[in-house]
Amino acid sequence: MARITYQNRLFKIINNPYCSARDKDFAGDLLTYYKRHRKLTAGRARCVRQMEERYSPEACEAIQRLRDQGESDPRIISLKALEGRCEGSSWDKGFLESVIDQLLEGRRLSTRQEEILGKIEERNSEEVIKARSRWAADWDLKPRLREEFRVMMGYYEANAPYFSNIVTAYKIGESTEEPYVPSKHVFDKICGGKYALKVLNAHWAEPKYPVGSTVVVRATAKQFPNIYKGKAAAVISTTETIVNASKGCKRYKILLMGEMKPALVDEKDIKIYRAPKS
Repeated sequence: MARITYQNRLFKIINNPYCSARDKDFAGDLLTYYKRHRKLTAGRARCVRQMEERYSPEACEAIQRLRDQGESDPRIISLKALEGRCEGSSWDKGFLESVIDQLLEGRRLSTRQEEILGKIEERNSEEVIKARSRWAADWDLKPRLREEFRVMMGYYEANAPYFSNIVTAYKIGESTEEPYVPSKHVFDKICGGKYALKVLNAHWAEPKYPVGSTVVVRATAKQFPNIYKGKAAAVISTTETIVNASKGCKRYKILLMGEMKPALVDEKDIKIYRAPKS
């Protein structure tokens, strides 16, 4: 008779259809450790025994009975209804899937898990769902919302790592046929802060120097070498990505006289060109 090793025992746990996703992952980690060291520590061996007890034939029969009863169990029905109200790929939905599986395995929820469920119910109440629907309609019907979010994505891309995960999701959406649509909560966080308001106010403000104006780079403009300061330039764009939230942050593209490449500059760093008196 072949010797039964921890590898055999862990394979049996992993392949058990009643094993939870969390336990499958944990058993997989233990298996990797065993293959590398050819043994398990006392603590790891104890975990294997605990999982074997958790998924013994008797325990699996009990799990199946709970699953059969789950379709009519008021708590399970309630949690599945709550799961259905959550946004598709949200953390809330994933947490609910986990606790439903836990209950169907006959394991009680901890006090902390119950507290989190209460918060999830608040975040996914009927009133909140109606507000989400209104927000989705607003996003489709109000181009200004989409434009303000686009502006702030440009600002935060230039000021990494703030909101880098949202910027990445937005850029991926821009390159695919599934544009990123922020939740109302995310939109308010991105576009409602004091710095965001400065950026957006500058974006919507009428340019002090319209396209076609002749301007000159101020002596205080830190980004330009001295040879460009005081040199005339033509304004060729007034809608460039704003990269800071200071006064006069509206962003321009200018072409300095005698130069082939345009330059980007903040409104505060240029002034109207006055031809020298003859």
